[in-house]
Amino acid sequence: MNSEAPSTLPVMAILEGPTTRVSSLKQRTAALGRVLRPYLKTCAAPLQEAARAASSIFLCGSWKTGALLCAALLFMPRYFVFAMSACVLGGFIAKLMQLPTAMRKDGTLLYNVFLSALAVAWITRGSTLGLAAVWGMLGVVTVYTLLLSAALWHWFPLRAGLPPLSVAFVVSFGTLLTFFPHWAASTTLLDMGLPEEPALPFVATAFLRSMGTILFLPNVWAGLAVTLAVLMWSRVAMINAIVGYAGGILIVKLLEGCGLHWLGWFAGHNYLLAGMALGAVYFVPSWSSLALAFVAGGVAALHVAAVQHFLRGSGWEYLPLPYLLTIWSLLCCLRLREKPGSLLPTAGVFDNPEAAAAALALANARFPHRHETHVLLPTAREVTVTQGFDDKLSHRGEWKHALDFEVHDASGNACPPGCDDDLSRYYTQGLEVRAPGAGEILRVVDGVADNAPGGCNFASNWGNHLILRLDYGGIVKLAHFMKNGILVKTGQRVGAGELLGYCGNSGRSPVPHIHLHNQVTTETGAPTAPFCLTNFFIRSADGVRWNFAGVPKVGARIAPATVSTTVLGTLAHLAPGAATYRVSSGGEVSHETLATTLDESGRYLLRSGKESLTAVLGLHALQITQSSPGGHSSLLSLISLAMPTVPFAYQSGMNWEDCVSLQSKQHGRALAGVLAPYLGHAGVRVNTRHALHPTPQRLQFVTTLGEGGEDLPREIEFTLEPIRGLTHLTARFQDREVVYTQTDFTPTLPNGDLE
Repeated sequence: MNSEAPSTLPVMAILEGPTTRVSSLKQRTAALGRVLRPYLKTCAAPLQEAARAASSIFLCGSWKTGALLCAALLFMPRYFVFAMSACVLGGFIAKLMQLPTAMRKDGTLLYNVFLSALAVAWITRGSTLGLAAVWGMLGVVTVYTLLLSAALWHWFPLRAGLPPLSVAFVVSFGTLLTFFPHWAASTTLLDMGLPEEPALPFVATAFLRSMGTILFLPNVWAGLAVTLAVLMWSRVAMINAIVGYAGGILIVKLLEGCGLHWLGWFAGHNYLLAGMALGAVYFVPSWSSLALAFVAGGVAALHVAAVQHFLRGSGWEYLPLPYLLTIWSLLCCLRLREKPGSLLPTAGVFDNPEAAAAALALANARFPHRHETHVLLPTAREVTVTQGFDDKLSHRGEWKHALDFEVHDASGNACPPGCDDDLSRYYTQGLEVRAPGAGEILRVVDGVADNAPGGCNFASNWGNHLILRLDYGGIVKLAHFMKNGILVKTGQRVGAGELLGYCGNSGRSPVPHIHLHNQVTTETGAPTAPFCLTNFFIRSADGVRWNFAGVPKVGARIAPATVSTTVLGTLAHLAPGAATYRVSSGGEVSHETLATTLDESGRYLLRSGKESLTAVLGLHALQITQSSPGGHSSLLSLISLAMPTVPFAYQSGMNWEDCVSLQSKQHGRALAGVLAPYLGHAGVRVNTRHALHPTPQRLQFVTTLGEGGEDLPREIEFTLEPIRGLTHLTARFQDREVVYTQTDFTPTLPNGDLE
């Protein structure tokens, strides 16, 4: 045995040597990657800035789309070199001047520089300047455009309330055309050397040439490359571009039919850019915005005709002035609307128009009252809504947005049987009235006598009342207090839920009740404005339903929802960290990791790979406000379905509803995503309840989904615990059951770093 032992050593060395070397090579490669990563990011940053500058021409923030647009410039390598050089120089100067980093990185500061560089590359082709002079001109134009763009980007929104768009480019290029008209004339006669165009219908050729003209490449192939780049970003944006172009060409044909001879087909880039900007970017995509895109194209064509007439021969008639005038004029006109209707401006930053439309549709479904004043129920008791909005009695006309509340017994009586004539026996008489929100008392009337049951004081319509200005907006009136029953004074500040006084039967009040409304001004008798109640229970035969916000119907029995310290204690102590889950499904086992961090504003960010959820601890509930599940993380998708809202309140038998989106693709790459802004977004209602009584150790819930398809679970049961968060989730599908069990949790700092 010993004699054979030495002979085994070379064999082991042969077997283990390559593995050791491979492992060492991987380690060295990884180490080299860590060392080089910061330098690669530094080198790539200017290129990304140039790509975002290119995408900003189409009001798009995707650097990938911008990279494709930059690649389209390779049809003319001169253009590509000039544009990249100008963006690098502009970015360096902007950094040297300490201009806002965000403006440089998102492309808003450099896209005028990008266009001006293309203009220099185009106009100097017809000049006799030497190479040094051309590059010197590029440097001067770059600096001038950068400074003008920065100045206008600050001035336009603040002074005019309008986007500056490509004003700096128009001024720079217009100046070049004014100073060097002979260069422009010579360049126009030069062959650009672009590929031979295929035989297409005239309209298709004109459209693609217009797309290419935006990058100074009036060629079908170049236009096709630009079109594909935009399509990679948003199909909806391209639909609106086509509709805008159609609106512009309609005006072109009408004016040609009237005998006007002009270059309307040549200026098609104005029509499609105007349609895209107004139909898909500045306004949320919808049928109304699609109609606006068509109108925008027609208005841009009229502006083209006017500009070509008044600036004929100057060179300025070929600049995108009509596009700018169209955007500004229509935005100013639309601001005059008294009601927004279905044409809604885009609020927030989104990946593309499809995402903006999906977010708006989901917000409308989940929070239909989000733009209204939210008020708490002004009592601690369960009450019945006896008169609602636009009701049959007094809530009519200018005072239709009002609610009346009374206390009823289990049989629905306002007082014991046979006591209708005794005011003191009414359950609502003397009821504590509490502040529906924090604010300042503006007016108090407290000396009106109470009516006998069945009587009304029409001389003092509101009776004893007070007006409260809420800190977060809204002017609330509470009326029909008992005489000398108001406990607060004018100018006094009150907190939400603070005792204001006692309900009576003064004013236009046949029986004791609390009158609540929101009004447009502080004057007594001012018209009412829409509002809603927030954080309340509605009792029904099926149990108690919690409502985040809503306007209860007449006859509804409602009560304020009070915070459960047990529930809030768990939700407020969800710690950032990395959790590992064991996934069991049909005998198969896998694992998934979920990272939870906190941003600067205290929002929870749950990430798995590139997908994420954002949850916020609000005033009344933990709510998922943003989600980007794409199907790769099944756990995140199930979380978004199971717990879109978890209220802080608790009452035995309570349940609540919410709506979740079924839009699986957020970037408009699916046909459903393209048509959804016009045909409607898929969504499903979910109902959640406590499976067990809450304890300080855990909260257990069950969520039931409405009709949503075979690929959705019928029921999701999940458990939340302090610190560790989601510890268990079971999703029950029609044909299978998937179980997620947390096997490890590592707490981290809020930003995700280990302590």
